[in-house]
Amino acid sequence: MNALSEDNIVVRTLLNVLDPSTEQRDACAVNRYAALKKLRVSIPSPVVEDACDAPSRPAHIVVEERLSSCTISVSWSDPCSGRYNAQIWRSGLARDAAVCALTGRAISRGDEVFRPRAHDFHVPSNRHQMILAATLDPHAEQPVA
Repeated sequence: MNALSEDNIVVRTLLNVLDPSTEQRDACAVNRYAALKKLRVSIPSPVVEDACDAPSRPAHIVVEERLSSCTISVSWSDPCSGRYNAQIWRSGLARDAAVCALTGRAISRGDEVFRPRAHDFHVPSNRHQMILAATLDPHAEQPVA
């Protein structure tokens, strides 16, 4: 009888692994979110970033190509925020006033801009930078320097 109860435990465990209950799936989702949140906590605070923001424009930025009407590919190199090759930037509206990283022109709140795309698992260090969409010619085939 003892062997039968052990078999039942093995079978039940195998069934739980193959078809987890909703409570088990929710627990896994919470643990994954907590792990991702820990990654976000390690992002430098804005106070540290302000020290590197003294030069408002990066050392080198090139818009490589327009991938679609709402995305561009940017090559970015800056001593404070690092180097990104073929970084994808998405269009959106400026949430605050800022300065265009490409041209140095003023950006007002509500202007159409491009920003680096961020994910849950990766937030780029240049995430606060913006490129004014009006500075990019949609018909241009050549990179903008």
